[in-house]
Amino acid sequence: MRNLTFFILLYLFSWSSALGQQVPQPVGHFSRDTVKLGELVQYTLVHHHPSAQEVVLPDSNYTFAPFEFVRKRFYPTVTKGGISTDSAVYTLRTFETEPVQQLALPVYVLQGKDTAEVLARPDAVVLRQLVKQVNDPLQFRSDTKLVPVEERFNWPVLILWLTSVFAFFGLIWIIFGQAIRIKFKLYRLRKDHLYFTSRYSSHVDRFVKSGSSQSMEKAVSLWKNYLTKLERSAINSFTTKEIVLFYHDDEEVNTALRLCDKAIYGNLLTEADKETSEALHMLRRFAKRRYKTQREFTRNAKNKR
Repeated sequence: MRNLTFFILLYLFSWSSALGQQVPQPVGHFSRDTVKLGELVQYTLVHHHPSAQEVVLPDSNYTFAPFEFVRKRFYPTVTKGGISTDSAVYTLRTFETEPVQQLALPVYVLQGKDTAEVLARPDAVVLRQLVKQVNDPLQFRSDTKLVPVEERFNWPVLILWLTSVFAFFGLIWIIFGQAIRIKFKLYRLRKDHLYFTSRYSSHVDRFVKSGSSQSMEKAVSLWKNYLTKLERSAINSFTTKEIVLFYHDDEEVNTALRLCDKAIYGNLLTEADKETSEALHMLRRFAKRRYKTQREFTRNAKNKR
């Protein structure tokens, strides 16, 4: 039993000695001697080994404590005279507060089914302390001086208000738009009719007082212009016959226009007789009747749709 133990120890010693001769130690060092808390520092790892050996350098999954891994940069293997060189640069940082922090990265040598880990000699950096002394309790500095801030227009609020207003009126228009249009048309119809009635009455009164054919001509012209706007048709350019035809041979229109034409163009008017005055009143009644027809048509436009 003692002989067996002796042979096992001798075998392990010889294997480790052979491994130590076959796998040189890698070289690792920091780019500088001091570092601040959280500051980036580079660690370079270089390993020279026989070209027949398969070597792997640490990856990002390796634990770099007390440092934190940030990124790495590997370089292609360079072989000269049977010696290969693998190298990598690791960018690290630390948030530990120990004054001196060291790191020794390994290389992994693949030997068949076994893997040998060979560590570089430790290299250290000194943590540079920015705060030399901390008072207890801490004293806070207060700065109560007001700083003038440039006043800025709140465009987002304005856009929000405008959007809300447009959305509100848009909703009102969708719901009540047709009713509003009808009310407005009725208002315009009534306003135009009142204006026509007032001016037409003035021309008729002048004709009754003076018997002037010019007053009658102005009254008839005003009547035609009003019906042109009311009917949305060029009635003011129609002849008497065309107007009568437009209104489907309305007897009142036919009689009144022919009497007016006779008085104006026949030079038969010497004074305001009863028949001519009645013709002007017939035209006014017809205009009022057409106004009421258009008003009812406008009011019922919603139901017809």
